[in-house]
Amino acid sequence: MRFPATFAVIRHPDHGVILYDTGYSTHFLKATSKLPERLYRWVTPVSIPEDQTAAAQLRSLGIEPEEVAMIILSHFHADHVGGLVDFPTARFLFLEDAWNAVRNLRGIAALRKGFLPALLPDDFAKRGQIVSTNRPVRLPSVLDPFAHGHDIFGDETLYAVELDGHAFGQMGLALRRPSGAYWFLVADACWTSRCYQERIAPHPVTRILFNNTREYKATLARIADLAERNPEVQIIPAHCEETLNDLSGASASFGS
Repeated sequence: MRFPATFAVIRHPDHGVILYDTGYSTHFLKATSKLPERLYRWVTPVSIPEDQTAAAQLRSLGIEPEEVAMIILSHFHADHVGGLVDFPTARFLFLEDAWNAVRNLRGIAALRKGFLPALLPDDFAKRGQIVSTNRPVRLPSVLDPFAHGHDIFGDETLYAVELDGHAFGQMGLALRRPSGAYWFLVADACWTSRCYQERIAPHPVTRILFNNTREYKATLARIADLAERNPEVQIIPAHCEETLNDLSGASASFGS
């Protein structure tokens, strides 16, 4: 099956152009050109035409990479951070647990966590910023059963939501659109819409890379409950072609 690696572009009236993840880029091919990293490419074959990278798609929208002010990272797997080096001035926002889980890994140890250090810019640590989790806030009731999150800008437009299981410190993003409706970007908490609609857990083989299978199933159950209770919330898995097609042309702009 086709398994797109998606990213989101968000225009915020005060904070400019923001990305949620970057998907793959051609840098992935270079980073996996030799062993042991090449094993990653053998297990998950990747096709990434140059015009499909995040930087190229942004240019087609009239946005230069230097205009991206911030990239919110769901987690550090290669299909989510593959394009970071193409954005030379962006700040990187992430949960501390996600970074601590991979920051010192190299070689096989990194590979087992789906992490390729070569994909991070040399000044990543300088531009990195940890999401403060000291004062969690009550999420809008429409996002129940997800009760608490972290108001990224303090303006109730973007909430970081911890989604345990798939990767340590995985961060989902709930955003309020101008209409008041919510989109919930859930990264790899589920891979397709069918997973939460039918409560389908991943194949056991894929769980080798999971941080905690029990927590994964619990998070998936909460997403399924959310979909049933509040179908007006648009749930967006990172790798769902059906959802991607349904949202074609939709806007995540906060502007008027």
